[in-house]
Amino acid sequence: MVAIDETCQVSIRTSGRSTDVALPARIPIGELMPALVDLVGADQFGGADPHLTRVCGERLDRAATLAQCAIPDGELLILEAEVRPLPITRVDPSAIVKDEVAAMPQPGWRLTRRSARWCTVGWVAAVLLVLLGHPIVDPDARRHPVIGALAAIVMLAGAVAMQRTASKPTSAVSMGVLAATFAGLTAALASPGQPGMPTFLLAMAAIAATSLVVWRLLGCAPSVFLPMAVTTMAASVAATGAVIGWWHTTIVGPMLVTASVAVLAVSARLAVHGSGLARAGLPDAHLEARARTAHHRLTAIVVATAWTAALGAVLTAATTVLPVLGGALIAILSVLLLVRAVRNSEPYRAAAQGVSSGIAATALASLCVEGAPQSIPWLCGALLLITACAVGLAPGGGNQPSAAARRAISTLDLALGAAIVPASCAAGGAFAGLAQVGSPW
Repeated sequence: MVAIDETCQVSIRTSGRSTDVALPARIPIGELMPALVDLVGADQFGGADPHLTRVCGERLDRAATLAQCAIPDGELLILEAEVRPLPITRVDPSAIVKDEVAAMPQPGWRLTRRSARWCTVGWVAAVLLVLLGHPIVDPDARRHPVIGALAAIVMLAGAVAMQRTASKPTSAVSMGVLAATFAGLTAALASPGQPGMPTFLLAMAAIAATSLVVWRLLGCAPSVFLPMAVTTMAASVAATGAVIGWWHTTIVGPMLVTASVAVLAVSARLAVHGSGLARAGLPDAHLEARARTAHHRLTAIVVATAWTAALGAVLTAATTVLPVLGGALIAILSVLLLVRAVRNSEPYRAAAQGVSSGIAATALASLCVEGAPQSIPWLCGALLLITACAVGLAPGGGNQPSAAARRAISTLDLALGAAIVPASCAAGGAFAGLAQVGSPW
């Protein structure tokens, strides 16, 4: 029967043993649990939630008493432990994504305000050059020299501002080159009449003058502005003779090529003698200063002659009346500049000669396309072959050529240099009258 007095005799069974105890019948079961656990043994219930159940599996309410649960004397109760559930871990997927993206390898470059600014300046300059230079290609189009002059002034002001604020002169030098380019374009647009050699003369003179002005204002990068000024001055002198009738227009390009290759051949001697390095008895301090001066002057001379040769190749392709001979001259020049670039260990000189060789090769390709359109497949094949050779030689770029290869390159350099003068004369038409030599009057 149900216990109605103050205690209830029950048997408590756990997983290890069974114990007979007398429990208060009027106290909630939850309040009895600590004492009951201590009586039975607390080790097996550490970190768990103990509770009483009947043999049938019914769980007794912790808030109820034994009397309320109708537990009779002699009832068998089972003391079990329910492991408290671990708290649910909330995972933030955004944090996982953020950590994964942060762990990914970052690119070697980063888009900054400086790079975005220069992308904008380059895009604007390219668009302005195309829009303003269109009348040179299409004589019927309207010219806007005033806008070109404003663009040159803006670029020049930007170069001066960059020189005062930027930590490196690269930005100022780039703006200065753009200022000289727009000055030449403005002079070409201001030239009256159809585009021709007078227009070219004015453009070259404007670029030369602006380059010198920019160099004096910025006070830096003489290896950029001085070669630009020398190249355009040489082109102006050659164009002046064609304008006043001293020689034909087709001679201007070969003349520039010959002069540039001749100066390039003696560039080292010019740099040494011009800097005073060849003088005897110089003290060590003066010797080091003269050596640095000679190095800078040699770089300026090589860059100027390379640019002049490239300009001569472009003029030869544009004005020649003998496409085969003109193409032969340009091909010789392109290979010669490439050989000189390979032999040169100074990066700036090698880059200038390599780029000039590429410009000459591009002029040769344009001449071939204009004179013989059927040669386009062969040109494409040659370009693909050049690409394959460049890719194949790239992994071994650090290896030095053998002694035999160096001798072969030197011999090729000498042969190409010797072939420039007769090739220039032939491209300029100097040999056209030889067929009439010895003929009767």
